[in-house]
Amino acid sequence: MSRCKIFILVSLILKKQNERSAMNPMPGVSFTAPPPPPPIPQGVELVLEASDQWKIQEIGYDGVEKYIKPETFTDNVGKLARKIDWMKIVGSDVPTNSTNELDDENVEKKTKPSEDLVVPEVGPWSFVAKQLHESLQQLNVLLDNLNIAKNTDYMKPLTVLDPISNFETNAEMINIGKGTQWIWKRRAIQEAASVLENAGKQRQRAASSLGLSDEYMSHMQRTQFFEELKEMRDFWRVRKTGDRIYGDLSYNIFGTKYETHTLFDINRRNVGKNETSNESILEVSVPKDLTRRTMLNVSIIKDEVQSGNMYSSGNDEHEIYLKNCGVKEKDKFVHWKDALKWAQNTLFCRDTFNNLCKDAIKLRNRLSVIRDNVLLISLFDDYLLRVELKFYPFEKGELEEEGDKYLNRILRELVVSFECTKFLRPQMFTSSAITHLPESLDMRGSMAYSADEIKIKAIKPKTLLERLLDMAGHYHLVNLTGKIVEKCASQTRDPCLTHRWVQSGRKLSKLTVYMSSKDYEPVLGSMRNAFNVDVTTDCVIVESKEGVKMICHRDPEQIMYSFNYCVCTYSISLISLLAKNMWTTPFHTLHANIHALDDEGKPAPNLILCNQDATQSVLFVFRVGKEPEIRIRKFVVNDATMKPEEHKWRKLNYEKLAGSTLCRKVDVLLAFLRDAP
Repeated sequence: MSRCKIFILVSLILKKQNERSAMNPMPGVSFTAPPPPPPIPQGVELVLEASDQWKIQEIGYDGVEKYIKPETFTDNVGKLARKIDWMKIVGSDVPTNSTNELDDENVEKKTKPSEDLVVPEVGPWSFVAKQLHESLQQLNVLLDNLNIAKNTDYMKPLTVLDPISNFETNAEMINIGKGTQWIWKRRAIQEAASVLENAGKQRQRAASSLGLSDEYMSHMQRTQFFEELKEMRDFWRVRKTGDRIYGDLSYNIFGTKYETHTLFDINRRNVGKNETSNESILEVSVPKDLTRRTMLNVSIIKDEVQSGNMYSSGNDEHEIYLKNCGVKEKDKFVHWKDALKWAQNTLFCRDTFNNLCKDAIKLRNRLSVIRDNVLLISLFDDYLLRVELKFYPFEKGELEEEGDKYLNRILRELVVSFECTKFLRPQMFTSSAITHLPESLDMRGSMAYSADEIKIKAIKPKTLLERLLDMAGHYHLVNLTGKIVEKCASQTRDPCLTHRWVQSGRKLSKLTVYMSSKDYEPVLGSMRNAFNVDVTTDCVIVESKEGVKMICHRDPEQIMYSFNYCVCTYSISLISLLAKNMWTTPFHTLHANIHALDDEGKPAPNLILCNQDATQSVLFVFRVGKEPEIRIRKFVVNDATMKPEEHKWRKLNYEKLAGSTLCRKVDVLLAFLRDAP
């Protein structure tokens, strides 16, 4: 209960007690009259304390309620005081007509200008003070407008996220982080910047339609300088120290930046009045050792006399170009986009070549030679991997790419992937130590590997040169295998060979070779045989349909021999199926051996057929790289009573048999021997 309310109640109680004592006085007793009670204040009982209940201001469409914070005691008393008519309570004396007339006369006297009135002098800074006072008033008006715009909901920008207010108790609004606030504020700033940029462009267009003065041209050049500098910062690292603006040409993502040998200076070029605005205002000065265009050429050559001079790099002309005194002045006219791109590419190629040379020195199982910016290292057998660092003048124009395009791209991808890899994985828990192990071996805890198991299972990382050698060897063997398959398919008429690369990788590729006879597909149905070829980094493995693996290493003749052997085994299966399904009275297979050997120990798969009447026998022998051998003889009923002179194998001339393919020749021969006595 408030103090005012307690005072009013106490005064009422005292009044009642006085009235009762006046109505019932004590007889025979004289007493003095009590003092009159204090005057009772006129008015009604008021509660000055504000209500402590939160009122609902609005309910959103999503069901969220917004409450109004209860008013404090001071705010509530002020609100009630503004509802009181103080003139009625205090009272006012109404002036008479005479007094009004006197007042009017006094006002007229005061308003009349006095001739003797003199404006006082405040000093020479009176005008400045007046202007400062007006500026202060304008600033106060601006601040008032900003406060109104800030506190009014419908006047706030839509792109700026409202800060979290104390009245909003929604958990989702409270959980919004500061990062979201910064993102929305930055977006609003970007929108404002785009509006100002468009306004500047329109202003430039309007000014360009009029006469261009020297002052305006200098302003345009300064504007273009900062626009180009902003564009440069989108792609290059730029820093300002004092009055010097410089950038960084390094391509490393991790590690130190702004090293001395990778810095380039940025200056403003003096542009004449007659030059067009399309020319660049920026002028960059790259290090002198990078003012050249460079290419890194990778190729595979054979170590023989026909290869010519393997060390000729053709850099003599460029050495003369670098020694020329006017080269530095000439490079200033190169646009900064081309100059920085060429200089960084030169730095990239030079560092890559140096790293390859360092890796070549560390290798012990391969011979390598470095001479005249050319690295020669043994690949396998008589083949060498050649890496050349070649320079060109710092001028515009397309450069002819030398070497192998695939190997050039592979080398660049290897270096870029190495630069983009972060080898130190961040720790996932506070108690876990930082480790360099891969995730497959990083099992810290109860399932962790011991130190010995990690040494056994961990794969040692290979150097850049070792990975390049593996990919180059695989690339060479893939090209070699493709050429041999095409050559084998062109030499073999029947069956027909078709191949398809099932898997194409950088270190492992798989080739499947299909064999079929197109003329007899209705008879043979889906008789298709195939053998697989696995190409690794240093070996070619041919696997037949029966599961026989033939390791051919890198010998082209052995690879060709394996392909022909698979064709011979397929021919045996083809003839046996053809003799079985061709006629109503088919031939019978007496003997078949795809693993048979001849007298010299070489593979010679063979097949013996017999007709339905058991009168004739046919022998087919297939040798690798030779024509099929076909022999016939009368069927032997009893080997004990057989006379050798009567049952000799007679060899047939394969070329004189009717037909153009193997299936046609066999078809005609079996048709002739089907009913032979």
